[in-house]
Amino acid sequence: MPEVLTSAADIRCDHGAPLVVVPTQNSLTVAGNPVLLVSDLLAATVPACPNQPTPAAPNLLPCGKVTSLTGGASTGLSVRGTPVALATAQGMTLAFPVKPVLWSVAAPGQSVLKAR
Repeated sequence: MPEVLTSAADIRCDHGAPLVVVPTQNSLTVAGNPVLLVSDLLAATVPACPNQPTPAAPNLLPCGKVTSLTGGASTGLSVRGTPVALATAQGMTLAFPVKPVLWSVAAPGQSVLKAR
């Protein structure tokens, strides 16, 4: 079973920029860090994405924000009816024109709590 993600997780777009994920609950924590919900990931932003427009490529659009979750939602653990996010979470971003630009988990932020 994969680890549950916490606010200490390292989640990055394919360009290497970290996602900014704000936890919306604090009733379930691991080592003092709130567990992330699927809805938290879907609201995440990628403000430091290096995929920026240039004079040679003016149509580039940075990742900017998460647009989808294609995997990694728990089927066995939820908080107030919303599934928690797992270390297998991944999805797509707003980046253009190279699609898909994925984001994925580099480190879950904890190794104690696992879920299916």
